Amino acid sequence: MARSDPKRRRRRQMTIPVAAVAGFLPLAGVVMQSMKDGGPSLVGYNVVSNLTGYDIPSHTWNWRYMERGTVPIVAGMLIHKFIGGKLGVNRMLSRAGVPLVRL
Repeated sequence: MARSDPKRRRRRQMTIPVAAVAGFLPLAGVVMQSMKDGGPSLVGYNVVSNLTGYDIPSHTWNWRYMERGTVPIVAGMLIHKFIGGKLGVNRMLSRAGVPLVRL
């Protein structure tokens, strides 16, 4: 006879980490605007400069270029890790039965 164990885990379900995905939205906006303005070559230039901070034509580095690329991605990952994980917000969402969404 199967016994009822309160520590038994349920089957894993797919979840979407909202904070981590939201960190990529500014970069997606840059890609869409670049496609409208100049096509694929401008997309490549803008993605490289927004993720690395390096300006290819002038061969300089400026951290302000990363404001729409690396900074939001890192911020989203940190929010997901510390607020969602360490503070237990994701666990509370799971126990409350909220489907598909995690912080």
